[in-house]
Amino acid sequence: MNIQNLNFTVEELKILAENGQKDFIYAVGYYYENGIRTSVNLTEAAVWYEKAAQKGHAEAAMRLALLYAQGKGVEKNEKKAFTYMEQAAKAGNTNALYNVGRCYEEGIGVKQDFSKAFDWYKKAAAEGDFRAMCCMGGYFLTGNPVPYEPAKAFQLFEKAANANIPAAQYNLSVLYRYGEGTEKDVEKADFWRMKAAQNGFRMAIDEIEKPAENQ
Repeated sequence: MNIQNLNFTVEELKILAENGQKDFIYAVGYYYENGIRTSVNLTEAAVWYEKAAQKGHAEAAMRLALLYAQGKGVEKNEKKAFTYMEQAAKAGNTNALYNVGRCYEEGIGVKQDFSKAFDWYKKAAAEGDFRAMCCMGGYFLTGNPVPYEPAKAFQLFEKAANANIPAAQYNLSVLYRYGEGTEKDVEKADFWRMKAAQNGFRMAIDEIEKPAENQ
């Protein structure tokens, strides 16, 4: 269902949602969250997202997780945020796969576990999530919780860098600069560091602004 193409009012959607169709239930929440043909009401959005999530709607579960994580429309609750995010991931939401990985990596709403974080990033990467590829590359570079394999890190950073992920662009520049996982190439190192800086990556910006201290 493409919500952007719906021409219903919120009240009309509520009537359609009465038959238990999870997409219409989710749509009510989406309307309230985004102020579509009604005023923004995050409390109502959370109520409807929860109804849809209980019926297995992956996007509703993810959006509800984000509301709990930010404390918008509901009281902030990282454990509930994680629970709903994991539900969304298991229901097939690709973005949620990455977010569950982040939760495990940072210990948000769940005990920190780098092995589980890597597993979720791997699932997200298999669905084409370049952010997850960048995170996996970092693990291969640090050797935790997977073996130290700079060549694999390079491959992952390269894919993510070409997809315009700033952290991957910076990490790729570092590998080129020191010849780790690839042949040393200062020109390519400078190129990717500049790309990262142009995309607002702080470490790249600092190195360019203070080159004598960072070469």
